[in-house]
Amino acid sequence: MILKKLLIGTVITPFRIIKSGAVLIEDKRILAVDDVDKLRDSAEEIIDFSDLYIAPGFVDIHVHGGGGKDTMDGTLDALKVIAETHAKGGTTTFLPTTTTAPIDDIYKALKVIKQAMSVNMHDFGGARIVGAHLEGPYFNYSQAGAQNPAYLKNPNWEEMQTLLSTGIVRRVSLAPELPGALEMIKNLESQGVIVSIGHSDATYQQVIKAMEMGCTHVTHIYSGMSMVKRVKSYRISGVLESALLEDELTVELIADGHHLPPSLIKLIVKVKGFDHVCGITDAISAAGIGPGQYTSGGLEVIVENTVPNEYETIPSGYVAKLSNREAFAGSTALMINILNTLVELSSIPLQLAVKMITYNPAKIIKISNERGSIAPGKYADIVVFDRKYRVQLNITEGIEVFKSFS
Repeated sequence: MILKKLLIGTVITPFRIIKSGAVLIEDKRILAVDDVDKLRDSAEEIIDFSDLYIAPGFVDIHVHGGGGKDTMDGTLDALKVIAETHAKGGTTTFLPTTTTAPIDDIYKALKVIKQAMSVNMHDFGGARIVGAHLEGPYFNYSQAGAQNPAYLKNPNWEEMQTLLSTGIVRRVSLAPELPGALEMIKNLESQGVIVSIGHSDATYQQVIKAMEMGCTHVTHIYSGMSMVKRVKSYRISGVLESALLEDELTVELIADGHHLPPSLIKLIVKVKGFDHVCGITDAISAAGIGPGQYTSGGLEVIVENTVPNEYETIPSGYVAKLSNREAFAGSTALMINILNTLVELSSIPLQLAVKMITYNPAKIIKISNERGSIAPGKYADIVVFDRKYRVQLNITEGIEVFKSFS
């Protein structure tokens, strides 16, 4: 028998905060959200979280791995571990993200992601997969970062059609200045795929051309992108300046406390506005585990918390770096850590920070009609957390996939 459950607490929808609020759910869907006194009589089961926050489940549109597993492992077990690991951090919806690798390996990973999407939530557990994000291999060598340079290449539409044939590619990151990129952007946009500028050395003029073809988003702002440079005395704007300037472009940021200092997070939000920014983890396999030696995309990676004295804050947690420590290689964060950074380090109001990791990313990948906010008719994707940013309960599509209490 399916019961109508009432969750009581401080509800962040995230368009408003209801201090003595309640969310009524039945099966997979939200029935109502309102003051608790208006909904109490409608419930058959009441769960009291009066001292806690009740928010929409977090939506991570850029995550490679967690719990020791990576999307490129290409197995159902790996995706299950990733889904379960990130559920502990409040994620209810995510896009497993591939990395630069041979096309056959990417295709294999996509086929397994498709298989995982068809598995019943009762059997799979963890956060719900709603598609895939292709990060590579069509990137600029000069902005490779932690993408394996051995497999970087120019866009090839025939290859992309093979990948798209899986039917689950929701988002593609690429460098628009590469030969063949603009035509690929046009074709992807016509098929409803979100195209994002990433690992790119493009100039402002090249970014504008990409936008004209259908680019709408920028991958992990400040990481793997061109910035202003001088050519024969003249300053040439890059992807960074373009992302900040153009209102039509949304951006994502890795708010783990390591990739970006609070001052830059504040700058991004100040310039772009809260509605055009979302938080991501860009987590690798080390998420939820800890420091040590790892591999990512065939590259050696070290996870540590060694921070230079010049850095403006002392961040908690760990971060992944290439073995030479010359570039970051992703984060080890869960989404609850992203929220903590946005609020506690960057002084962003809680309601707006929650919106940046729920509704905003859901809107960017075009699923906000079903997920990303607490509203009647939407999926019962709910996270409950305390004032120390500890997840107490994760409900994904009405199913308790994680709880910290018995």
